[in-house]
Amino acid sequence: MALTLAARLDEKQATEIRILDVSGPLVIADYFIVATVQSTRQAQSLAKELDIEHKAVRGRRKRNGGGETDDSNWVLLDFDDIVVHLFLPEARDYYGLESLWADVPRLPFTPAAKPADAAASASATGTEVRQPTLDGFGAFQPLANDADENASDPDTDDQDPA
Repeated sequence: MALTLAARLDEKQATEIRILDVSGPLVIADYFIVATVQSTRQAQSLAKELDIEHKAVRGRRKRNGGGETDDSNWVLLDFDDIVVHLFLPEARDYYGLESLWADVPRLPFTPAAKPADAAASASATGTEVRQPTLDGFGAFQPLANDADENASDPDTDDQDPA
């Protein structure tokens, strides 16, 4: 179940996902899942997603909730044997939860390849990529390689007639 919740976090753009096996030193939980989110809105949305995922798999909702506020930089979800910690980057650095539990084993978790990796591979193959522009979203833009080639081509340089 911890791996399933971590995969859901990965799908929803959470980063630096770690699964700590705290079953040895703690009796209240078996795993801590620690992840970084970019905003409180993302944290609240992920909390709802994980609650729905957990209920679908195990048929019950999280034990406690409602503690998340608009300015919260740490959202905690308690699913009995799994506790999920969603941190904003500065809060994760400040609290240092992983260093606090440095001696517990980690479950191996590898994030899936992101769609942003597709844009990098597209530029390597020379295909066009849709990018947001001032004229509107989705206009085709030349790749960086094409722009560099045009900059070095003397026929395309703008020359001032004066």
